[in-house]
Amino acid sequence: MQKQLPLKYYLNHFFELAEFIQAQCKTLLTPEQQQFIVKLTQLDEQSLCTLLRIYSRKPRLVALSSLNYEEIPNLHGAIFKLKQFALVAHPRVDDLDLVLAHLTKPELVALLADDVLFKTPVTFKKSASKGVLLALCKQHIDREANALEQLCGEFVVNSRAEYYEYFEFLYSGRLSAGDINHQNRFVMRDLGIAKVRNDVGETRSRFNTLEEAQTHYQLNQCRMQFKACEMPEQYRHLANELLQINCTDDLAHSIKNKLLIRLFKQFKEADLAYACTLLDNCTGSSEAQELAIRVRYKQGDTDWVQQTLEAIINDPIDDGILYFAEDFLQRKYNKQQRSRLTQMLSDTECQLEIDDIYRGDVEQGVCEYYQQQGYTVFFTENNLWLSLFALTFWQELFVDTPYPPCNEFDIYPHVLLADCFYASQQADIEQKLATFTHNDCIYKQVCKSAAQFYDTPTGLFQWHSDILEPLKVLIQHSELESLKAHLLQMTKTFKQLKDGYPDLMVLKDTGLCFEEVKAPGDKLRRNQLVSIDILKQHGFTVNIVAVNWFNDPNRIYSVVDIETTGGVQGNNKITEIAVVQLQAGEVIKQWASLINPERSIPPFITKLTGINAAMVRDAPCFADIADTLRGFLKGSVFVAHNVNFDYSFIRKEYAAIAQTFKMPKLCTVVESRKAFPKLPSYSLGNLAAHFELNLTNHHRALADATATAQLLKLIQQTQSKKAS
Repeated sequence: MQKQLPLKYYLNHFFELAEFIQAQCKTLLTPEQQQFIVKLTQLDEQSLCTLLRIYSRKPRLVALSSLNYEEIPNLHGAIFKLKQFALVAHPRVDDLDLVLAHLTKPELVALLADDVLFKTPVTFKKSASKGVLLALCKQHIDREANALEQLCGEFVVNSRAEYYEYFEFLYSGRLSAGDINHQNRFVMRDLGIAKVRNDVGETRSRFNTLEEAQTHYQLNQCRMQFKACEMPEQYRHLANELLQINCTDDLAHSIKNKLLIRLFKQFKEADLAYACTLLDNCTGSSEAQELAIRVRYKQGDTDWVQQTLEAIINDPIDDGILYFAEDFLQRKYNKQQRSRLTQMLSDTECQLEIDDIYRGDVEQGVCEYYQQQGYTVFFTENNLWLSLFALTFWQELFVDTPYPPCNEFDIYPHVLLADCFYASQQADIEQKLATFTHNDCIYKQVCKSAAQFYDTPTGLFQWHSDILEPLKVLIQHSELESLKAHLLQMTKTFKQLKDGYPDLMVLKDTGLCFEEVKAPGDKLRRNQLVSIDILKQHGFTVNIVAVNWFNDPNRIYSVVDIETTGGVQGNNKITEIAVVQLQAGEVIKQWASLINPERSIPPFITKLTGINAAMVRDAPCFADIADTLRGFLKGSVFVAHNVNFDYSFIRKEYAAIAQTFKMPKLCTVVESRKAFPKLPSYSLGNLAAHFELNLTNHHRALADATATAQLLKLIQQTQSKKAS
């Protein structure tokens, strides 16, 4: 059951924030901001509650009528006190259009009917849309009427952005669109939902100087403004504002570069010259370099492009831009026909024929293909290497680091965010690697970290119960120097090597290899090329597997039906499961079982299905039949009528016992619509009646699964006739 927050939970959150600001951030505040935080702490509780409730809203104006809370018995007294402290104000007549926009449709109707605010009566229809009524009010209202003061007095201006938003930013380091970033985090933490680090003691400031803090605050404001921009002039104003910001650290430069590149893409069609100016102001950005080269080459400035490419090859910012420069130079100046990425895909010697039922999940198809060959296979991608990296260097990343977390919400190591891990902790890193004299040393280190810090949020990888299994295979079946070389490289160029890793790790008779799976039409991305190349340089075997599809006439279809205690997941559970298996159109096996849902069955469900509490009392619970069901379904296609309903319930049951569930699936509702268009209904009952299928006990699992199997056979026969 979810935790309940106390009545004034947000007061505790405010005092946490205020204590942090006053204890850790005094040097990051202007005199006005310092006075403001003192003023807030001096408020009486009711006034502070009112102000925080106002700050919790997104709109610029807040209606007093919406501040009806149990903990604020005297709202008008609280508003009066806040106005005395100059903490809130009513909107002025200049804000009238904004006030009108906040009115509901009934309020607009009442306003239009009130002649006091209009010089002449306004003709309108009460049934008109809110937009029409609002336009009439804006057009005809007397903007000098004395009664406007009363209308404006029903609202207060939400001034959160003036100072309070900055305090929140100092705590979290990031603005969040329209939300109160720190308060949402506090709420999620108190409810036990947010991932927090329980080993963080005293909070600390994330900025060293007022200039640095304000620079990052401005950049984050620009980031939020970009999301809100709609008109070209808004983008230009934002770009000019961004160009004026002087960055003092690498992280600020990175944020500014990303924004300038996004703005470049906004302007490149309408004003290329101005767009290129934005690129010219990017500092140390390989992406900006690549964009500039492409633009200048398209404009015919080939000499500049060639010189720039050669300069990059001599001194690249990172491997990604190096590969681009080498490839671009070869294709555009040495007339090589294909890019290196295309060449790698076309030259692959590893090609597999995979059943096209896996078109939606090609990696799963390749995985099952290898398992049928008796190989050990893991879905790895980035999680394998990131977990190895973090568990190897946990002490250096999270404990003995010169950049400890600022608060419990900082779960991503700052040294990786700034990409300065090796530069700041070279001696510790090299000493750690030197202690690994055998593969078992690495595995012991990984196990030690996992045992000590299991489920501690890292921001790097996802914990799961069998996380050590693929790591053990990787460590035991790799060369020690290869592992150490790659771990060392990750400490030096983490931003390059945090993603792009191959999909699968496969333990074959010939040894361990990594495989990047590509279906027809898939492309190899440059970050994948970087990771693959570096893995190969360190002695690992990496294959690119090209998949070709085929239709297997002997594939097995497991037609599944479940009955549940209710139609939506929530707390509802399965009461019955049935599986009917087809191969080549014939039933080869079937299995069914009642399931004890370990909760009550509502009367209307019993009336619908016939399943009551007495029937399931001695039935197995899902955990008891989980292995049997998995074994029955293995190697087949999961089929159901409205497949996502049955599939999601079963996946949830497996998740409840800490097991994953993943299969290719097929929906007979979707396939029926394709095979038999324009039928009045595609419910199982109506389709069974239409096609005279055997459905004698509707809403019992085996009966429904049998009828669905018959429907699937009919669909396949129809598809076969159309194909021929």
